[in-house]
Amino acid sequence: MTQRLWILTVGALAILTATTTIAQSPAQAPESNEKLVLVLSGGGARGAAHIGVLKVLEELHVAPDLIVGTSMGSIVGGLYAAGWSPTEIEELLASIDWNGIFSDEVHRSELSFRRKQDDRPVLIQARLYFKGFKPYLPGGILGGQRLELLMDALQTESASGADLDDLNIPYRAVAADIATGQPVVIDNTTLATAMRASMSIPGAFSPVELDGRKLVDGGSVANLPVGIAKQLGATSVIAVDISSPLTADEDELESFFSVFNQLNSLLTVGNRDRDAALLDDGDVLVQPDLGDISFIGFDRALEAVAIGEAAAREMADTLARFATEDDEKWDAYLTRQRRRPRGPMTIDRIRIVNTAPISDAVVRHALSLEPPESYEPSTLLGDLMQLHSLRYFGIIDYRIDGEEGDRELVITTPPRPSGRGSVEVGFGFSDDFDGNTGYTLSARHQLLAVNRRGGEWQNILQLGTVGLFESQFYQPLDGAMRWFVEPSLGFRREIANLWAGGKPVVQYQIEDVAARLAAGRVFGRWGELRATAFAADFKATPRIGDPGFPSDDERRGGFSLGFTVDTVDQVAFPSRGVAAHAYYERSSEALGAENDTDLAAARVGYSMSFGRNTLTPYLEYGENFETTLDYLNLFKLGGLGRLSGLGDNELLGEKIALARLLYYYRVTDFRAAGFGVQLYVGASLEAGNVYARHEPITGSSLLTAWSLFIGSDTPLGPVYLGYGRSEDRDRFYFTIGDRF
Repeated sequence: MTQRLWILTVGALAILTATTTIAQSPAQAPESNEKLVLVLSGGGARGAAHIGVLKVLEELHVAPDLIVGTSMGSIVGGLYAAGWSPTEIEELLASIDWNGIFSDEVHRSELSFRRKQDDRPVLIQARLYFKGFKPYLPGGILGGQRLELLMDALQTESASGADLDDLNIPYRAVAADIATGQPVVIDNTTLATAMRASMSIPGAFSPVELDGRKLVDGGSVANLPVGIAKQLGATSVIAVDISSPLTADEDELESFFSVFNQLNSLLTVGNRDRDAALLDDGDVLVQPDLGDISFIGFDRALEAVAIGEAAAREMADTLARFATEDDEKWDAYLTRQRRRPRGPMTIDRIRIVNTAPISDAVVRHALSLEPPESYEPSTLLGDLMQLHSLRYFGIIDYRIDGEEGDRELVITTPPRPSGRGSVEVGFGFSDDFDGNTGYTLSARHQLLAVNRRGGEWQNILQLGTVGLFESQFYQPLDGAMRWFVEPSLGFRREIANLWAGGKPVVQYQIEDVAARLAAGRVFGRWGELRATAFAADFKATPRIGDPGFPSDDERRGGFSLGFTVDTVDQVAFPSRGVAAHAYYERSSEALGAENDTDLAAARVGYSMSFGRNTLTPYLEYGENFETTLDYLNLFKLGGLGRLSGLGDNELLGEKIALARLLYYYRVTDFRAAGFGVQLYVGASLEAGNVYARHEPITGSSLLTAWSLFIGSDTPLGPVYLGYGRSEDRDRFYFTIGDRF
């Protein structure tokens, strides 16, 4: 709920500063002879009261000749005009996940495997987009993809959803032209577009472009569009006003919620009062007393329905003046009004209207539906949201054309308005309160859909204790994006301590330059197999400590095989899923290396939750198959969760074994201003060690450790404050952010 507060506040501020005195633009009246016009105002969640009013109007046999709606009034009015009964609209309203509608985020489990890797490491949860070489600021914090698909689905389930003039009851939606501040009566488009434009909250959702105009929520210009109804030929008006009232008591304007509701009221009260003054003696104004139900109080929508019904019943005698006296006429009206698809709908073919810089095959392979097959809205929604999550497209929409036996699903995939390039930044800091600290500043540039097969160019720059520059080009080879190649070049420099007796004795600067060529196969959304050929030059130089430690300069060349599984729901503090990686690497003199090396390793963690409690057992094993003292090939152990109480990477060995049981409890899940912060407390039990190649792993040789920690998943990345103890060693740890 609070995520929407941030979004809606931005939109409200935008329109408040953009509008001044607004004159209503004339609108062309429909050809039919309207006499009674039903006017439904905007008001966000309070608009559910319209449903209750419609229930009473039907009981009284009141048949409007035209419906005019703004914002939420356009949604309720549009659905009613398109054949939905008041009860069906109420059930729909109760079934919608409004938190999901006001977020375009796709759950990580539904992302493609490639897009999941964007979460590793965890960077700051914001992207700066570029259109060419210029930074791009979108027209809304949200693109509105879920809202668009919801409108498309509602249109598909409505009568003659292609055109407003084909609806059961004539209907007009009211929006605002963001460029001029003028009201716009929408009469020449589809039901989905009309409803979407009328409730496109400025600053939150991108404007809807129609006939050369950029349209946003109409509440700021005509929240109770009585004047527009009169211009459309109304001789009588039933107006339902659910606008948020102004709060006169300053003491009540202390919380963010109350201030936001007051701001929303300020946007609409002027034009609402102006339109209400246009009501004649023969018109009726219904004003349900919605009390403290807020503009964003969708959790109280059903309560608003009941209040709207009660308000209409109190005015039943007045409303009955508009009743249809002839039962046959009423029955004919009701039969016509309920005309909409109600059974299974078979799709006979699919047509893709694709103007994005990506192959139609990519779009087609994302769709589960194989005609002829029944249309399932939830399945199609999932497919199109996954397609949206690739970040190749603008707002995707769909429609279904034709009649039974010749139905065509039309998918429209436009290019991203922001262009193809984006940059993310992040930082990491760590301190063990014993003189060992580290820091990094990171940036990742991505250029997506470089070509029609979905090629991606990625550049990484990192400064600090670990410095890095790497450029990668990821190229899918088929329409399903299963097979790929990935050439890359990179340079890495890091500072590493070598330990003896529990103390660092020398500090090395380690550098390597590498060229890689990878190829592989992606398995669904859960895994990847890749083979990589590489050539590298490695250099290690002592910086601080015993001058007797040597420098090293080594050339390497070889290949590796890796298999990765990633099904966790989030990288930091996952509540469920598997994160696993196994690899084999060989560097050979025959392939340009100075020395032969041969090693393999695997690690796997499985997270499972019970309410707020999460357990993650974890196993890791690695082994060199040839004796080596090469730092690159030695396995490293030590640090929080890796024998807590020891220094980071304190232990080095030719072989490694580690077992850990991690537990954490989610204390709170706080969300505000569009961002979430989760707080955890947890503990770990650990056992492991490193060994020489021929040294056996025995129970007595394992070091044991445990830790206690407080952690948080923040917009800046994961944060940990922990205490660990291993045998007779202990240490405090503090980390924030992540790094490559």
